[in-house]
Amino acid sequence: MLVGKNISKSFGEVKVLQNINVEFQLGNIISIFGGSGAGKSTLLYILSTLEKPDSGKVEFNGNSLIELSGDNLSNFRNEKIGFVFQSHNLLNEFNVFENICMPAYVSKNKSIGVEKRARQLLSDLGIENKENNMPNQLSGGEKQRVAIARSLINSPDIVFADEPTGNLDDNNSKKFIKLIQNLNEKYNQTFIVVSHNKEFKKISNNSFELINGKIKSI
Repeated sequence: MLVGKNISKSFGEVKVLQNINVEFQLGNIISIFGGSGAGKSTLLYILSTLEKPDSGKVEFNGNSLIELSGDNLSNFRNEKIGFVFQSHNLLNEFNVFENICMPAYVSKNKSIGVEKRARQLLSDLGIENKENNMPNQLSGGEKQRVAIARSLINSPDIVFADEPTGNLDDNNSKKFIKLIQNLNEKYNQTFIVVSHNKEFKKISNNSFELINGKIKSI
């Protein structure tokens, strides 16, 4: 379980998050909505340890994440969580297969197991024929599939996705949402998604909206 307790965050005089309390069960798809500047990405970054709150706590399976630092924080991020961003963040100097395997190589997992899993993910995501392509040879939808595969390579407990359909057209957005649903069903994979795209609500176990620094279930 991922728990946020009394999370508050301000930027200057602007109170973006005010005493946010959330509990997310593993194995679920959770979607968080809100207008531009509502703080949904800020909340995602705090829950995923990329940013610290001004006050409050974040706990994963009963263990506090706020106090993690250095190698302990790096290892937690690498082993327990995956990230999918709107901009894909693929490494242009590496091909698709290498991009997918990179987090596992960083964590020093055994190459044989890593490469087998990478090829399984390529197949699951329908991009097995793109393994040797460079990122600049991919469409936007293909890049996002590579980003998902990379986020899953270390079998993380949670994948955090920040506006993952923001750069996709309507057709590819629908395919991406269906893909998230399929991965959740196949791997029991937890996804926490922040988005403007209300279509995510259709596949989510729980949905929330941020308004004026407060969160409510919808």
